[in-house]
Amino acid sequence: MKSIFILIRGNSGSGKTVLANELQKLFGYKECLVLHQDNIRRDILHANDHIGTPAVDLIQTLVSFGESHYKIIILEGILRKDVYEEMLLKLIKKFDNQAYVYYLDESFNNTVKYNQMKNEPFSTIDLKKWWRGNDYLNYKEQRLSSGNTQVFSEKIMLDIVQNDTI
Repeated sequence: MKSIFILIRGNSGSGKTVLANELQKLFGYKECLVLHQDNIRRDILHANDHIGTPAVDLIQTLVSFGESHYKIIILEGILRKDVYEEMLLKLIKKFDNQAYVYYLDESFNNTVKYNQMKNEPFSTIDLKKWWRGNDYLNYKEQRLSSGNTQVFSEKIMLDIVQNDTI
C-alpha cells in the first residue's frame, strides 16, 4: 500500500506542530513519521529560510525515506510558498490521491494568542516579521480555520477514512 502524505502549513503560532504531533499520536508512532520544518532547518542544518536553502533537498529526502519506512508521513511548517512551493507540489503530485494538504488559516491575533501558550513564546515583533498573508499553494490545499486541534485532527482523519486510504 502506498504511503499517505499529510502536509500542514500555516503561519508561526497557528497550531501546526501541535496538530502534527496529535495526529502522530492518533496514528501511532510506529506507523507515522512527523517531519518538523523548524527542526530540519534550524536544528539540523542551521540554515536560514530563503530561496536556495538546503532544507528543501533534505525535506524531500526525508519524505522519501518516510515513504519507504512508514505508512504515514506528516510534514509541517510555515513552508513559505516562495521557497518551498516547487518541492511541495512535486511531493503532492507524487503521492497523488494519498496526499492531504492543509493550511491553518488563523488570523494574526489568534497566532499571537496561541504563541503565548508556548513554553518559549516568540515576540510579537518576530511573529509580525514572519507573518505571511495568503501564502496558499492553491493546489489541493484545504484551509482550516475556526477550530482547534481536536476539530482539525478529526477532519483530517475523516478525509483519510472517506478516501479509504487507512
